[in-house]
Amino acid sequence: MNKPELPPSVPGSGEEAPASPARHRLLAAVVARFNLWRSRVDRKLDQWLSLKEQDDQQDFVTDAEWFMREESPRRPRIFVWSMLGCLLVAVLWAAFANIDEVSRGEGKVVPSGQNQVLQSLDGGVVTEILARPGQTVKKGELLLKIDSTRFVSNLRENQAQYYALQAKGARLRALANDVPFEMPAEVTQFAPGIAQQEMELYTSRKMELDASVSIARQQMAQRTQELREAQARRAQAAQSYDLTAQELRVTRPLKDVGAVSEVDLLRLERDLARFRGERDMAGAQIPRTQAAIDEARRKIEEVELAFRNEASTQLTETMGKLNALSEGSVALQDKVRQTEIRSPVRGEVKQLFTNTVGGVVQPGKDIIEIVPLEASLLLETRISPRDIAFLHPGQKAVVRFTAYDFTIYGGMEGVLESIGADTITDEKGNAFYVVKVRTKGATLGDMKLPIIPGMVAQVDIMTGKKTVLSYLLKPVLRAKATALSER
Repeated sequence: MNKPELPPSVPGSGEEAPASPARHRLLAAVVARFNLWRSRVDRKLDQWLSLKEQDDQQDFVTDAEWFMREESPRRPRIFVWSMLGCLLVAVLWAAFANIDEVSRGEGKVVPSGQNQVLQSLDGGVVTEILARPGQTVKKGELLLKIDSTRFVSNLRENQAQYYALQAKGARLRALANDVPFEMPAEVTQFAPGIAQQEMELYTSRKMELDASVSIARQQMAQRTQELREAQARRAQAAQSYDLTAQELRVTRPLKDVGAVSEVDLLRLERDLARFRGERDMAGAQIPRTQAAIDEARRKIEEVELAFRNEASTQLTETMGKLNALSEGSVALQDKVRQTEIRSPVRGEVKQLFTNTVGGVVQPGKDIIEIVPLEASLLLETRISPRDIAFLHPGQKAVVRFTAYDFTIYGGMEGVLESIGADTITDEKGNAFYVVKVRTKGATLGDMKLPIIPGMVAQVDIMTGKKTVLSYLLKPVLRAKATALSER
């Protein structure tokens, strides 16, 4: 800044007045303010002149561009409008095109069932070994045989007793209910000798019953005949009595006129008394004969009832023995069946605990261990806690095994089966949920590639759909939601 010049002395004073220090300071401040304002005005003027020169240059460039567009307008416009159209189509496609929204995790194939360890309840001597370690077996396939001689012998003895009791029960049932004897078909087929014996015994017992009843029936028939004779005598005596009484009534008046003698009247009275006696005797005999008939009938009923009661009592005892024997037969059949060790599931033979034909298997000892190979696979998948809120059982999933290239062999479809109740923390401190996904098959692709427990896979669980536009705008919306909120 230039040093301010001192003002001239005031004319007419005759002499220059001396300047005080306060006045010098005031003049210096005024000069400083003036110089500052002048410098600011100079800067503003310089800026305005520079901007005007730039505007003139921009106007010149704009006019040149307009002139060039006017010289060749078609190609740039087509390009611009094409780009705008492509951009519009892309935006519309992104707004309506849906893509899958997935929760991704890493899973491992685990056996859906525990390893099956087969044992023998009763033990015995090994007669045949049909399985080898590493062999894939079907459900129900025969793996090993144990000698069943003693069990088969006991079973046959039990069956013989069973058939005998069954035939006896059928015979007693026929005798107790007085129905025709029908032999069970299985007894006739498997034990014809027992069936023949029971048939003969049935015939013998029926003949014994008929013999006991026939005596009482003969007595009843005799008493019935006597009853009919007594009824006939009473009817005849009653008729004779009526006729004699009528004759006596007619004859008695004739005695007074002397037409008949006293002897004739006495003869008629004697005949009347005799016929009355015969009628009364016959009438008295009828109840006694009827009572004898009733007694004979009751005797027949008692004989038949006693016979049937005896048969019913024996039938009850026989059925009790038959039921007990039937339960024992089931146990023996089970023992015979357990001499054949069969696979309970489709799986792979992991280990044989006995390898010697002729060796003895102790009761309750392990024989074979099988790893199940189910018709579907179960994968335990680790899912991040931030995705667990969107998962629920029944959602579809795609399983991609790391052992097989997905682009070549593809993946497997699956369904979310269950979700863990709480998070699990691994050794690195990472928390995750265990989600179980079951596949729709046990092999991969048309080549039936095997999948075994322990294989690792990437599991994509379909949680929903979203548009491409929403996917692209998601970071922007997330940033907008958290913008200007930091401390």
